[in-house]
Amino acid sequence: MRLRWLFAALLPVLIIGCSGKEDELQKQLSQVQSEKSSLQQTLSDRDSYIDQVMKAVNDVYADLEQARVKEGKLKERASGTEGPSVIASADTKQKLLQDIGDIGTTLKANRKKIADLNVMIKKYDGKIAGLSTMVDNLNKSIQEREQSIAQLEAKVRGLEATVAENTKTIAQKESVIDAQQKKLNTVYYVVGTKDDLRKKGIITDEGGFLWGLLGSTTIMNSGADQSYFTPLDRSKDQTINVDGKIDEILPRRAPELFSTDDTGSKLTITSPDKFWQANYLVIITD
Repeated sequence: MRLRWLFAALLPVLIIGCSGKEDELQKQLSQVQSEKSSLQQTLSDRDSYIDQVMKAVNDVYADLEQARVKEGKLKERASGTEGPSVIASADTKQKLLQDIGDIGTTLKANRKKIADLNVMIKKYDGKIAGLSTMVDNLNKSIQEREQSIAQLEAKVRGLEATVAENTKTIAQKESVIDAQQKKLNTVYYVVGTKDDLRKKGIITDEGGFLWGLLGSTTIMNSGADQSYFTPLDRSKDQTINVDGKIDEILPRRAPELFSTDDTGSKLTITSPDKFWQANYLVIITD
């Protein structure tokens, strides 16, 4: 009977004691769950941060690789087998410089991405090993590409100047050649009666006897005044029209080298190279 009474008296105390421990355990469990949730959130934030950083890094690497490939192609166009002849075209030069400018714009945009990455890394509480080094290496790669593209642009502009100078030189040489060719192709002729031509000192009589009255030969005077002569391009002008009827030409040419029409006032040269072995022609008319 006493034992029953004692157990009944202690039962509330035991119940209160167990209840207190359960509350304490529940509190510890809640704290563990809170810490677990916080850790999971931290890991999730960390993973999200790493994903953002790696995506930005991969984007920059991809842009740099594209810039490198484009730069290689531009270098081939600027100094490959096609050489300066490609640069000689104004449109091609402009396209090369435009493509170089596009690469420069891409590098500038990547530099902005790197700056944003640096800000992101500094804001993140925990340092992740290797990210800062990776970003530093990206910066170096961009600097190398910028220096390379700047050298390429300078080379293109230098080639442009060289081509312009060469074009000028070629134009000058062509001008000299044209002048020389024109000089080689220029021949001279004069038309007139025998008396008129003799008075001007263009023709003279040579040989004969009785003071040249008999057996003399009419020839072109080597000291004739050139201002009386008309220039002619022997490569283009093969016909000479005269006033009057052609009686004789000096120096004399073989008959098969030229012909005259029915009126005798038009001389047609049939073999220019042989006909103009002498650069001067005197046409004597009736």
